[in-house]
Amino acid sequence: MKHFIVRRLVLCLGLTLLISAELIAQETGSGGGLPRITNQKDLVAAVRWRTIGKEGHLRCEVSEQGTDGGGNLPRRVLSIFREDDGKLAKIFAFETADSLLNVYPLGDHNARLFTTWVGGSAYHVRVFAFVDGHVKKVLDEGTKIAPEFLYDDQGLEFILISSPVIENGKWASANGTTTVFKWNGRSYDKLGTAPWAKRLQCLSQESCASLR
Repeated sequence: MKHFIVRRLVLCLGLTLLISAELIAQETGSGGGLPRITNQKDLVAAVRWRTIGKEGHLRCEVSEQGTDGGGNLPRRVLSIFREDDGKLAKIFAFETADSLLNVYPLGDHNARLFTTWVGGSAYHVRVFAFVDGHVKKVLDEGTKIAPEFLYDDQGLEFILISSPVIENGKWASANGTTTVFKWNGRSYDKLGTAPWAKRLQCLSQESCASLR
């Protein structure tokens, strides 16, 4: 029988900014570290991202760069750089008007880069992966509540995105639904959608389809 561990991501802006500030200080301070690419006043967050292969380490910087085409909202740009002998070369960029809440590598082996943003009335969970020598966005989902992570005893990873319902004027999960995604090494497979109370039983497309 497989055993599972569930971890819930806490969307905490203050903690995120504190962690990001510490990482920026470590990497851009005196006495070593990589050169800063983004101007300090524009830099929102900076983290290192370990991958498999000759690329070794990538660096992610999120910056705020003026306004969007309508001139109303600031543009946030997530840029990925490859480290090569102390130099950085940009290999990917993603742009959005959403505000960043957190960014960090997800997992230790061939890790994905997990990010959470807020825009409009929802959170936006976006995951990036390094596949076939390129950075790709492999998950982009909206949610009203924090996502959950499910790991089995073999380290297989599931991401659970729940859709709550409004009860007594508040968002509540109990009578809502959850969509489950599973990492297959290259992308996330959508296993299906199950009632929130039965979400931990949604471990395959077959099991999800049987849950009502």
